[in-house]
Amino acid sequence: MSDTRPTKEFTSPLGHKVIVKEYLTAREVNNVLTDLFQSQEIATDDKSPKLSLLIGIKRNVKLVEAAVVSLDDETENLADRLQDLPVSEYTAILNEVKGLADGNF
Repeated sequence: MSDTRPTKEFTSPLGHKVIVKEYLTAREVNNVLTDLFQSQEIATDDKSPKLSLLIGIKRNVKLVEAAVVSLDDETENLADRLQDLPVSEYTAILNEVKGLADGNF
């Protein structure tokens, strides 16, 4: 079954054409959360989680990967291509998609 959910297009500050999903499914959000927290530990003494300081970075990477459909009309090697953009471009894309997961992570 193909994914026919709505998408939106925007142009990044340096002119990249970016297509993103208009929403994330519960399955996508749950997969991101599972990836983020599978290696986290619970302290046995006070039951509070020991969270890595890298969790915010990982969250951003996973969110962008889950939300972006294509970059400049290409879908191959999308995760690597997104990470190889100038940080200003990546930040613009992150800012465009971060509302898709509000309240979830």
